[in-house]
Amino acid sequence: MAARWIGLSRPNKEKFAKRGERTSIKHCMHAASLASVLVVAAAMNFALYPDALAAVVSGERQIVGFVPDEPSSSAVSSMTPLVVAEEEVRLLAATAWGEARSEGEHGMRAVAHVMVNRIGERFGEDLATVILSPKQFSVWNRGDPNRRTVMNLARDPSSVATDPEWILADRVAREVLSGQSVDPTGGALFYHTRAVRPRWARVGVGRQVIGQHIFYADVPDPGVRETPRPIDVAQYLGQAISGREPRAQHASVDASARGPRAGRVNGVIQYAPTEAAGQTLPSQSAAFDVNAAAAPTMNGVAVSAAAPTSIAAPQTAIATAP
Repeated sequence: MAARWIGLSRPNKEKFAKRGERTSIKHCMHAASLASVLVVAAAMNFALYPDALAAVVSGERQIVGFVPDEPSSSAVSSMTPLVVAEEEVRLLAATAWGEARSEGEHGMRAVAHVMVNRIGERFGEDLATVILSPKQFSVWNRGDPNRRTVMNLARDPSSVATDPEWILADRVAREVLSGQSVDPTGGALFYHTRAVRPRWARVGVGRQVIGQHIFYADVPDPGVRETPRPIDVAQYLGQAISGREPRAQHASVDASARGPRAGRVNGVIQYAPTEAAGQTLPSQSAAFDVNAAAAPTMNGVAVSAAAPTSIAAPQTAIATAP
């Protein structure tokens, strides 16, 4: 009996040997399948890139890394900073300082990029026109408490040359104008402070908040905007500081390009077509009687009034007794 129990407790060597053989076969199959996948991948790679196969066959080794090659001379020349005009630097720095000096470098950089983004047919062909056009940036509005200081900085910033905020604004303006600054607004054209909400904000698109300002990629215009006339910075500042406020210059409209006035609609003057100019009005014609009653029409066709016809009373036969 004891021998029987002892035999049962002995390990079965044959069973473990068969299990080991099956495991090794399975591992071999897995290795073979992985090798076949690698071979297929290498074949596809060499088929798509024959130069790589030629390099392997020739025994040449290429060092592959993440360090780019040395830039060519043309690339270096294209990255050369643009030459900026000192007048524009002072104007942009003074405006950014007046608009966002409490926001630090990031805030001044954002508003400075908006001013540069506006240069074009819509807002003005140069920086001075974009900034100095009426009702564009609040620090240049009449009655703004910062206007006098900003004008003085745009003319001569020597009095604050060592001020940290002005040094920062000057550096930001130079980097933006020379193309060495990354636009944090992504090309925004409008902005306002978070303390106000102008009427145009409800139709603004691409809204994003940077510090205490809200920027918009665009605000669609309700009509056609005429390109403002160029503004000379020196003349503008000279007139403003001397007390003779410069007036807005609007593009003159050629009167011969439109017809005569034809009244108002919702307060807006309307003009008739150009071919109507110089023609005699119907009321000025001798054959037209302004006191005559208007002829009735139906669907654009005159209707003549015919004389009313009398309706005869029906005659009834009266039967008489015989």
